[in-house]
Amino acid sequence: MSAMTILDRIKAKSRKLTEADQKLIAAMLENRAEAAFLSGPQLSQRASVHEATATRLAQKLGFKGYPDLRAELQREVLLDQDAANRMRRSVEKVEHGDYLTDLIAAEIAALETLARSVPQADVDRAADLIFEACRVFVFGQGHAQSVAGFLQRRLDRFGMSTVALTGRGRDIAERLVGIGGNDLVIALAFRKQPQSYGPLMRHAARVGARTILISDLAGPLMEPAADLMLAAPRGRSGSEFQTPTIPFAIVNGIVLTIAGRHEREVIGRLEKLSELFNDFD
Repeated sequence: MSAMTILDRIKAKSRKLTEADQKLIAAMLENRAEAAFLSGPQLSQRASVHEATATRLAQKLGFKGYPDLRAELQREVLLDQDAANRMRRSVEKVEHGDYLTDLIAAEIAALETLARSVPQADVDRAADLIFEACRVFVFGQGHAQSVAGFLQRRLDRFGMSTVALTGRGRDIAERLVGIGGNDLVIALAFRKQPQSYGPLMRHAARVGARTILISDLAGPLMEPAADLMLAAPRGRSGSEFQTPTIPFAIVNGIVLTIAGRHEREVIGRLEKLSELFNDFD
């Protein structure tokens, strides 16, 4: 494939685009970050066109099918995520210095997108995988480390055995020596694939451990793929300020779901924790 952008392809084929194609393009470009997570039928439904329109449009633009078009859309959005440019665009959008008001609006929009991007069924599956695991290995580097630490502490309070996978590659390797088929790896990674992500996922697959990835727009591009991915955009578009609210919301959703689906066991362990707090205070 050439280095043409999706917009270049649209311009080149503009005379061949039908009214349905144009509606689909408008829906896709209105919020590229969100569209990058939608399937062909989902995007077609949003544009009020037949679901086959997505495949036909992708082929007109030179792709084998809609999955290839979506992959290119994800790649383009990620390329537009330079930190300085994201902040510059976010600040330029604010009128009259109302930064807090604009931030609140952006957070609300991102949370609404999260509700459409991550179904409760996937959260349920994540909660059950965590609860059933012998040990939970939590991987997070850079900005993801704060979310990973928060999740690990919550799971510790539920009486689960956790292992933090932080630091350099060799540090992570040392903590993986004893991982087995009854264990679970939860990787938290945003914006781009961490260097240790690939070796971690490949080793987990070799020993039969299950894997979960919590991510953003970069999630679908990370390889190898996890057994379960919970991913949503962290802003109104891939080119603006990326909020930490979204991954924290996903993690909190998982924690609450564990408590709700396994209430008796979790409450019992929290009561034991309260007794231990009294002993240690």
